[in-house]
Parts: sequence; structure tokens; C-alpha cells
Amino acid sequence: MDLLLIIVPLILVWASQMYINSSYQKYSTHDIKSKMTGKDVTEKILESHNLNKKIKIKKVSGTLTDNFNPKTNVVSLSNDIYSSSSIASVAVAAHECGHVLQHDEKYLFIMIRNFLVPIVNFSSKFGYIIIVVGWLLSLFDLILLGILLMSVALIFQLITLPTEFNASKRAAVELVKLNVITQEELKEVKKMLRSAAYTYVASFFANLAQLLRYLLILRRNDD
Repeated sequence: MDLLLIIVPLILVWASQMYINSSYQKYSTHDIKSKMTGKDVTEKILESHNLNKKIKIKKVSGTLTDNFNPKTNVVSLSNDIYSSSSIASVAVAAHECGHVLQHDEKYLFIMIRNFLVPIVNFSSKFGYIIIVVGWLLSLFDLILLGILLMSVALIFQLITLPTEFNASKRAAVELVKLNVITQEELKEVKKMLRSAAYTYVASFFANLAQLLRYLLILRRNDD
């Protein structure tokens, strides 16, 4: 059982990464008919919601390092996403705009997620340390405390799931509404967005399995 709880999460994470990488490679070679780049798409979506003066766009290095920082109001697009007019580029750029719209509208799950960020930063940092110290000292109550702290990160990941799916849904709606893509291209955009979302699902189940393994070990030692 313990071996399964180690192997299965690793397979899930590996498979999800392979899936998004293969999807990105596939759809990064398919240009949309409108020829709009990721930067163009981001500007158009922000402008349509009167957010173009509030939100800045910048280019960052790396692959799929795209993100929206609500503290600085900056949408960061990786080099390829920023300048390419591929299916992958417009999908990723629009997804980050989806997060912008969530913050602007105070979407419930994004508000809960923001509230949990400092708590998760603390619990993730000290949870493992407390577990290790508890095992070294054979203090099972301390181990349980560490597990509880780590479970906060799991709740955070669970809340992240609807946030990511909602951002992707918003992305698809905006791209069609603003005539950035055609109905035929929409199918490919949705596939790209879906592959990205699966990485969050896999990560959630991987961490769930890890916590279950800790609980099984704790129960066995307690017996």
C-alpha cells in the first residue's frame, strides 16, 4: 500500500506534465486565422473590460511561466506566448486574463484562495519540519500536527481547481466574443486549456496520496 502511495503520485505528476508539454508542442505550431499574438489578445481582452490602464503586460523568460500577479497588477507572458499567434499562445494568454477578470469581479474562489496564501506559506514551510521532528522524537501528536498543517495546502489546491477551470472557461468565452478565434479553432483552444488544468488535478491527488501515506504510517506506529 505504501509503495502504491509513492508510485501513483509520481506517475500522475509525470503523466500530466507529459500531457501539457505534448499539447503545448502540438498547438504552438497551429496559428490562428486572425494572426493575433498572445500580447495582442491580452491587450484586447483587458481593453474590452476597461482594464487596460490598470493592468500592465510584460514579457518574461522561460516556457509556460505565464502568470498574473494581483499585487503588482501585471500579466507576465513567456517569450513564445507573448509574440506568437498560435493556438497555445492565445489560449494561455486568455487564461491569464481570466484570472484578471476573477480578481476584478472578486470571484469567490479567488478571494478564498488569496486569503489562504499566507496561511499556506506558513503551513507548507513548517509542516514537513514538524513531521520530521515528530518522527525523530517519536512524538506522534507532533507528527499529527505536521500532517494537519500540510492538509491546509491540500485545501488550497482543492480551491485552486475551480479557479483554474473558471479562468479557462472565461478565456474561451472572451476569445470567441472578441472574434479572436473561429468556432473551429475553439475546439483546439479548449483542448489546450484542458491539458493545463489536468496538471492541477494531478498535483492535488499526488499531495492527497502523500498525506494518506503519512497517516497510514502514523496509525501503524501508534498501534
